[in-house]
Amino acid sequence: MNTTASLNTAQTLAVAGFDIANLSAPAARVTFDVPVIFDADGEPVAGIRIVGKNSDEYRKENHALRAEGYKKSAKRKTAIDASTDEGADQLVHVIDDNQKRLAVAVAVDWYGFTSNGASVAFDKALIATAFDKYPTWQERVTAALENDANFLKV
Repeated sequence: MNTTASLNTAQTLAVAGFDIANLSAPAARVTFDVPVIFDADGEPVAGIRIVGKNSDEYRKENHALRAEGYKKSAKRKTAIDASTDEGADQLVHVIDDNQKRLAVAVAVDWYGFTSNGASVAFDKALIATAFDKYPTWQERVTAALENDANFLKV
Protein backbone atom coordinates (compact mmCIF):
# COMPACT_ATOMS: atom_id res chain seq x y z
CA MET A 1 0.00 0.00 0.00
CA ASN A 2 1.37 3.43 -0.95
CA THR A 3 0.74 5.74 2.00
CA THR A 4 3.19 8.46 0.94
CA ALA A 5 0.66 10.01 -1.45
CA SER A 6 -1.71 10.84 1.39
CA LEU A 7 0.86 12.24 3.86
CA ASN A 8 1.28 15.92 4.59
CA THR A 9 4.73 17.57 4.73
CA ALA A 10 5.28 16.98 8.46
CA GLN A 11 4.25 13.34 8.15
CA THR A 12 6.52 12.82 5.15
CA LEU A 13 9.46 14.22 7.14
CA ALA A 14 8.66 11.87 10.00
CA VAL A 15 8.55 8.86 7.66
CA ALA A 16 11.70 9.86 5.78
CA GLY A 17 13.59 10.81 8.93
CA PHE A 18 16.04 13.67 9.05
CA ASP A 19 19.21 13.40 7.00
CA ILE A 20 21.92 14.48 9.44
CA ALA A 21 23.92 15.84 6.49
CA ASN A 22 21.39 18.70 6.43
CA LEU A 23 23.01 20.14 9.57
CA SER A 24 26.20 21.00 7.69
CA ALA A 25 24.66 21.80 4.31
CA PRO A 26 23.82 25.41 3.47
CA ALA A 27 20.19 26.11 4.29
CA ALA A 28 17.91 26.75 1.34
CA ARG A 29 15.99 30.02 1.48
CA VAL A 30 12.37 29.11 2.08
CA THR A 31 9.67 31.74 1.59
CA PHE A 32 5.94 31.77 2.15
CA ASP A 33 3.36 34.02 0.51
CA VAL A 34 0.96 35.75 2.91
CA PRO A 35 -2.03 37.10 0.96
CA VAL A 36 -3.45 40.40 2.20
CA ILE A 37 -5.73 41.59 -0.64
CA PHE A 38 -8.39 39.41 -2.25
CA ASP A 39 -10.65 39.74 -5.28
CA ALA A 40 -14.44 39.35 -5.22
CA ASP A 41 -14.06 35.56 -5.50
CA GLY A 42 -11.75 35.41 -2.49
CA GLU A 43 -8.63 34.77 -4.57
CA PRO A 44 -5.45 36.54 -3.41
CA VAL A 45 -4.31 39.40 -5.63
CA ALA A 46 -1.62 40.97 -3.43
CA GLY A 47 0.49 39.76 -0.57
CA ILE A 48 3.74 39.74 1.31
CA ARG A 49 6.46 37.13 0.84
CA ILE A 50 8.17 36.22 4.12
CA VAL A 51 10.99 34.05 5.42
CA GLY A 52 10.73 31.98 8.59
CA LYS A 53 12.30 31.96 12.02
CA ASN A 54 15.36 30.04 10.81
CA SER A 55 16.24 32.86 8.40
CA ASP A 56 19.09 35.30 8.94
CA GLU A 57 16.58 38.18 8.79
CA TYR A 58 14.53 36.85 11.70
CA ARG A 59 17.50 35.74 13.79
CA LYS A 60 19.35 39.07 13.44
CA GLU A 61 16.29 41.16 14.32
CA ASN A 62 15.34 38.89 17.22
CA HIS A 63 18.90 39.14 18.57
CA ALA A 64 18.84 42.95 18.23
CA LEU A 65 15.50 43.16 20.05
CA ARG A 66 16.73 41.00 22.90
CA ALA A 67 19.99 42.94 23.23
CA GLU A 68 18.12 46.27 23.26
CA GLY A 69 15.73 44.91 25.89
CA TYR A 70 18.59 43.88 28.17
CA LYS A 71 20.27 47.27 27.76
CA LYS A 72 17.05 49.15 28.57
CA SER A 73 16.43 46.93 31.58
CA ALA A 74 19.96 47.51 32.86
CA LYS A 75 19.55 51.27 32.54
CA ARG A 76 16.19 51.19 34.36
CA LYS A 77 17.60 48.80 36.98
CA THR A 78 14.10 47.31 37.30
CA ALA A 79 11.53 45.60 35.14
CA ILE A 80 8.53 47.49 33.79
CA ASP A 81 5.85 47.56 36.49
CA ALA A 82 2.84 46.21 34.61
CA SER A 83 0.63 46.60 37.68
CA THR A 84 0.29 50.32 36.98
CA ASP A 85 -1.60 51.87 34.07
CA GLU A 86 1.56 53.59 32.85
CA GLY A 87 3.66 50.43 33.14
CA ALA A 88 1.04 48.24 31.47
CA ASP A 89 0.76 50.73 28.61
CA GLN A 90 4.55 50.84 28.28
CA LEU A 91 4.78 47.04 28.22
CA VAL A 92 2.09 46.71 25.55
CA HIS A 93 3.86 49.35 23.45
CA VAL A 94 7.17 47.45 23.70
CA ILE A 95 5.53 44.13 22.77
CA ASP A 96 3.66 45.68 19.83
CA ASP A 97 6.80 47.42 18.58
CA ASN A 98 8.82 44.20 18.81
CA GLN A 99 6.18 42.23 16.89
CA LYS A 100 6.10 44.86 14.17
CA ARG A 101 9.89 44.90 13.87
CA LEU A 102 9.97 41.12 13.50
CA ALA A 103 7.15 41.16 10.93
CA VAL A 104 8.94 43.83 8.88
CA ALA A 105 12.26 41.96 9.19
CA VAL A 106 10.87 38.72 7.74
CA ALA A 107 9.12 40.49 4.85
CA VAL A 108 11.47 40.03 1.88
CA ASP A 109 9.23 40.74 -1.12
CA TRP A 110 5.64 41.35 -2.16
CA TYR A 111 3.37 40.67 -5.07
CA GLY A 112 0.42 42.52 -6.56
CA PHE A 113 1.31 45.99 -5.26
CA THR A 114 1.05 48.76 -7.86
CA SER A 115 1.01 52.52 -8.21
CA ASN A 116 -1.02 53.98 -11.08
CA GLY A 117 -1.13 50.52 -12.66
CA ALA A 118 2.64 49.90 -12.54
CA SER A 119 4.29 47.35 -10.25
CA VAL A 120 6.08 48.87 -7.28
CA ALA A 121 9.50 47.66 -6.14
CA PHE A 122 9.53 46.06 -2.69
CA ASP A 123 10.21 48.55 0.11
CA LYS A 124 10.40 47.65 3.81
CA ALA A 125 9.47 51.22 4.78
CA LEU A 126 6.23 50.86 2.83
CA ILE A 127 5.56 47.52 4.53
CA ALA A 128 5.98 49.20 7.93
CA THR A 129 3.58 51.97 6.84
CA ALA A 130 1.10 49.36 5.58
CA PHE A 131 1.26 47.55 8.94
CA ASP A 132 0.39 50.82 10.67
CA LYS A 133 -2.59 51.43 8.39
CA TYR A 134 -3.73 47.78 8.18
CA PRO A 135 -2.78 46.03 11.44
CA THR A 136 -4.46 42.83 10.26
CA TRP A 137 -1.75 42.49 7.61
CA GLN A 138 0.88 42.37 10.33
CA GLU A 139 -1.25 39.85 12.22
CA ARG A 140 -1.40 37.65 9.10
CA VAL A 141 2.39 37.79 8.71
CA THR A 142 2.91 36.99 12.41
CA ALA A 143 0.48 34.05 12.25
CA ALA A 144 2.19 32.67 9.14
CA LEU A 145 5.59 33.09 10.80
CA GLU A 146 4.47 31.06 13.80
CA ASN A 147 3.44 28.11 11.61
CA ASP A 148 6.63 26.09 11.03
CA ALA A 149 4.91 23.97 8.39
CA ASN A 150 4.87 27.03 6.11
CA PHE A 151 8.67 26.81 5.89
CA LEU A 152 9.28 23.06 5.70
CA LYS A 153 10.58 21.59 2.47
CA VAL A 154 10.93 17.90 1.83
